[in-house]
Amino acid sequence: MAIYDYLPKFNYIEPNNLKGLQPGFVVAQEDRVAEGLLKNGMFENGKICALTKDGIVAATGEERALFIHYTEPLNTIRNSDQYFAVEVANECPRLVQLIPGDEWMSTEDLGDNILGGRIVKVTGKGWLAVNTMANGDKGYHYVFLG
Repeated sequence: MAIYDYLPKFNYIEPNNLKGLQPGFVVAQEDRVAEGLLKNGMFENGKICALTKDGIVAATGEERALFIHYTEPLNTIRNSDQYFAVEVANECPRLVQLIPGDEWMSTEDLGDNILGGRIVKVTGKGWLAVNTMANGDKGYHYVFLG
């Protein structure tokens, strides 16, 4: 048993294509995160959010712009994604604006028809049937439709 076995585990994502990273559609300075998005003060990757005058809130689907929380862990010695979440008291999370066609894998099952069909879980055969993360964890494939 390794020391890592005693650490809390969090959901994480593998971005297949988050186009918002390319032109810089990123929000990285907002430190106000709604309590409903936190797990013991930690903000997991893959949460679908919106920005309001009150800060980062859970998305309802009514917003024009949706964001996904994706802050990369700094530990590159070991695959640490499942042990990483942003502690909002000490660090600002990074949100990437979703653009139609964005794809990602997540360890969190968001359901089949998310936010009124704006995000869909991809299932099928071949590439569409991929359901494991790079390290072998169970994963779910999502696409943002707009």
